[in-house]
Amino acid sequence: MPKLNATHLPERLKEAIKQLEDGKEVEAKKNKTLLNAEQQQELDDAWAKQQELRKHHRPPKTEQEKKKIGWKDKREVRIEIYKKALAELEEDIFDIHLKQLVKEQAKATKAYLKGYFGAGETQDRDSAGKIEVQRAGFKVARHTAFTKRDKEVRDMEDALRKRFEAEMSDEEREQQELLKEYEASVKKTKKNRV
Repeated sequence: MPKLNATHLPERLKEAIKQLEDGKEVEAKKNKTLLNAEQQQELDDAWAKQQELRKHHRPPKTEQEKKKIGWKDKREVRIEIYKKALAELEEDIFDIHLKQLVKEQAKATKAYLKGYFGAGETQDRDSAGKIEVQRAGFKVARHTAFTKRDKEVRDMEDALRKRFEAEMSDEEREQQELLKEYEASVKKTKKNRV
């Protein structure tokens, strides 16, 4: 399972809020993973305020009394703090993703350089760097930009191939079929060996 980073937090907070609102229990240890230190302190302070309130007031019997004195149970306090944390994250989501992208790019670059400078004398350095990037779990960019001329050449080759196939005799077509079957079997054999 991938390591939890800041880009995952909004979704995880939404899940926790939904669980709490549905009446399901959410472990207290999630507070440390979903909230930063400031938000954890805010949660502790809000709960301490509720405990102080419980010392001075009896438990309210109606919803109106609850609202009047500000009485909340632990679940309601957590939902409130989680919603505030989610709002803060959603406000900064672009910056969070940008920071994560920079971190990942730095890791990919570090992996490339490790492979590049760790390559042996007979090994292609660029290839070794790209291999190391793939081992680190990143995709390697393959730059194959086709120009207009490349497309024209491919179209011309396809047209010539079709014309030659149309002009073939039955014997030549049979030979071509046999050649295709042979190439397919050789390819299959090579795959099985690896």
